[in-house]
Amino acid sequence: RDPCTAKMDTPNMQDPRQVEQITQVLQEACTQARHAVELNPNDHGAYAKWGEVLLELSMMKTGQEAVDTITQSIQKLEKSLEIYPDNANALVVHASALNARAFLQHDSAVAQELFDKSKANFQKALRLEPDNPRYKELLDAMEKAPELHAQVVAQLQAQGGVPGAKTGEDGDWIYDWIGWGILIVGGVTLIAVLNNQQAVVD
Repeated sequence: RDPCTAKMDTPNMQDPRQVEQITQVLQEACTQARHAVELNPNDHGAYAKWGEVLLELSMMKTGQEAVDTITQSIQKLEKSLEIYPDNANALVVHASALNARAFLQHDSAVAQELFDKSKANFQKALRLEPDNPRYKELLDAMEKAPELHAQVVAQLQAQGGVPGAKTGEDGDWIYDWIGWGILIVGGVTLIAVLNNQQAVVD
């Protein structure tokens, strides 16, 4: 389904009206970015915005839809960087999407590959904007990512999985609203930090 227009279920753990409002704003931004790309297929900024909004929308989704939307986000951001590789903001958002994807992956080797790509993005963004303190903070936070991922996997295995989590066909942890909330609120705050979510946290 098109995440820019698909109707989403309302999570039990949030105010349905607030979720609906946030979702509507994000989907409108998603549609606008898509239209901008249709008008100019070489608009790297529109691709970057599209990817960023998709990443935020992924946090409003459940199960395989969340994984698919993160994957679409990564694809749009990679297209943006293919057109203009030195867009520091796109590099950071792409890194954030890679981190989100890594934390859904229970295979530590696969997750580490994603973390390595993410770290390289943060490093390049900092080279492009060496005076940006936020990029430095994000790069420093990456040092904790593998350890936090290992803690998540260990916790899931010890508990037989958190409520709302299961293993997908590609070895991903698939979370529903409760699962996302436990992981983020329960200690994996790095996800929220790295993704720089301003309004959307499951």
